[in-house]
Amino acid sequence: MSHQRTLKQSEEGSTATNDGSLVDQPLVVTPLGGAREVGRSCYHVQTPELDFLVDCGLNQGSGGQFPKLREIDEGQIDAVFLTHAHIDHSGGLPVLEHRGLLAADAPLITTRPTTALCHTLLHDSINIHEEQARQQGRKQQFTRDDVHDVLERFKPHRYGTHTLSRDLPRIDTLADIEYKLGGAGHLLGSAWLAIEYGGRRVVFSGDIGGRSAHLPDWEAPPPADTLFLESTYGDRQQHRSLKSARNQLYQETLDAVKNGIPVLIPTFAVGRAQEVMQIFRERFPHEPDDVQEKLEVIYDGMARDATAAYHAYSIGEFVNEKINNWRMNAQDNEPFLPDCAWYPENNSERAPILDGDSAPIIVAPSGMLTGGTSPLYLTALAEKYDEARVFLIGHQAEGTPGKVLQDASGTHVEVSLPVTPFTDLDLEADDSGNTTVTIPTSWIQTISGFSGHCARQVLSEFAQDVDAKHVALVHGPSAAQKECRNYLDKRLNADVVSRAIMGTPIPVYGATSGELTNVDLSDGAATAATVRPQSEVDTDHVTDTLVDDDESSSEFEAENLETEKEVELSVGERIDALEEKIKQLEAELVAARHEGRWTEGELRRLIRSVLDSGSTIPGSVSGPQFKEHTLDSLLEIDGVGTNILENLNENGYQSIAGIKSASVSDLTNVDGIGKKIATRMLEQTHRES
Repeated sequence: MSHQRTLKQSEEGSTATNDGSLVDQPLVVTPLGGAREVGRSCYHVQTPELDFLVDCGLNQGSGGQFPKLREIDEGQIDAVFLTHAHIDHSGGLPVLEHRGLLAADAPLITTRPTTALCHTLLHDSINIHEEQARQQGRKQQFTRDDVHDVLERFKPHRYGTHTLSRDLPRIDTLADIEYKLGGAGHLLGSAWLAIEYGGRRVVFSGDIGGRSAHLPDWEAPPPADTLFLESTYGDRQQHRSLKSARNQLYQETLDAVKNGIPVLIPTFAVGRAQEVMQIFRERFPHEPDDVQEKLEVIYDGMARDATAAYHAYSIGEFVNEKINNWRMNAQDNEPFLPDCAWYPENNSERAPILDGDSAPIIVAPSGMLTGGTSPLYLTALAEKYDEARVFLIGHQAEGTPGKVLQDASGTHVEVSLPVTPFTDLDLEADDSGNTTVTIPTSWIQTISGFSGHCARQVLSEFAQDVDAKHVALVHGPSAAQKECRNYLDKRLNADVVSRAIMGTPIPVYGATSGELTNVDLSDGAATAATVRPQSEVDTDHVTDTLVDDDESSSEFEAENLETEKEVELSVGERIDALEEKIKQLEAELVAARHEGRWTEGELRRLIRSVLDSGSTIPGSVSGPQFKEHTLDSLLEIDGVGTNILENLNENGYQSIAGIKSASVSDLTNVDGIGKKIATRMLEQTHRES
């Protein structure tokens, strides 16, 4: 397939400054992954001259495993920017190499710690990928050579402002691109990214943290025209305090060890494991000698290499002042490693750790017990001990062993673990390599508050700093994004707060280069129709979103043969159907502007009118209608007045769908709502849907 860009430079669309540089040039971003999902984050950034990717991750949950890269031509990608090392942002990088999508000189731009951590994570990922391909009888999507080759492309940088021509010398300096990496507070070396080109600036938040005892808080991002904002916890106002979570984990662990009870902490190898061991490193020395004699920490699996990388960069700009002072004052170069910690090299060293009498503290990946050595230790605990503690301190995805443990009821739970047990156990793995054990539910405890993602209050603060005209939500579950969209829409000065759609281009407009039109067709499921000047549209290349008007209309007519059937669909299904039609709607809006039917201002007023009336756009083929279901129907409930509706709005509940997705305890956190009213609200919302 020939390399044909969707954008082209136009004499009308660009102007030159006195120094000859171009301003007001097209800059377009297309999500290839991470839109309306958590996982496989990947964003395609295009200018008339160059193509970039921001992140290229792997999806470890359901759905597509890798980003949708089919529309990328061989050698098309000129550079990749990586916000941090977590596999949902970096795991797809070897696939780019395997498919030949990277230009020969394409650099991979990130921070120094991210470079080091990716060496650990990507080498581990190929082991997992090979095993999965073998078990499932599938062809590998990348090889060890691909991992090696893509790691050779890494160009590590410090936080700060840089120019792409230094990483990619073939760039014409007149069309150079300036970018900035700023601390995101999520993981060692994590960064948000700002890209500036042709008078336009876009910011990618990456994953935002600010919830760590060893990382600096996130750095304030610069103002920009468009912001791509993560929304993992967009439905949560704030988290439990990290201090409280750290105290609980430490005290529960210490109480167990004092009573001769072993502790297993399944955890992510990168970031969370170091957070846990930092607690022990700081606090164990203050315990009495008789307690210290009982303490033994085992850290296992990939946590060893990740901890080594953490120690290599645990001084300077990538860690907070506390860690810097610790290293200087205590002369301690290993702040994430307790004195009583050690690492077993193999199973012959692991097997004696759990002998039935000792009470070690085991910190081992994976956090969801889907791999690594944590399942191995759990099988040994189940067979050799009458009493143990298993502390779940991270997110447990549906379908994982960790989720089975977390949701267990009754006195015992049976769980299948992806592991071949120690040879001294009276257990055998089945044909698929899984071992089933029975665990007392009294062993299991979830300790919340360790999330590396901020809640929506901090998301709002980050977005206010950027002050973008368009905020596009990414990297979040659908329900969380809808709640977050409603919350931010009331608090930001943005023209548009939307939920990005996979494969739908979002142009980035400068201060005077274009306008945005908000098309919100559902209760919280916001989408954006973007209107850009004619000079920026490559009319020789028909894209998914900018299609011929006649073709678009004919497609609408064909789809509307099913209108009567669609009327019978549930509200949720209708919303999904409408969201799939956004691309055709965008085409109609673009065509309307280009044909001179309406000005930009008229388009905005028209769409607002459509939203208010629930009608369709004049001159277009009628499509399914949907009018936002507000909270007014709740006034029918005894005890509910307008003051309660206002309180609900203030807490981010702006639609019936938002109420329906809440729990009784969630609603009772709103001023004026007791358990009885909350229960009645949920009963009514379920009746209405």
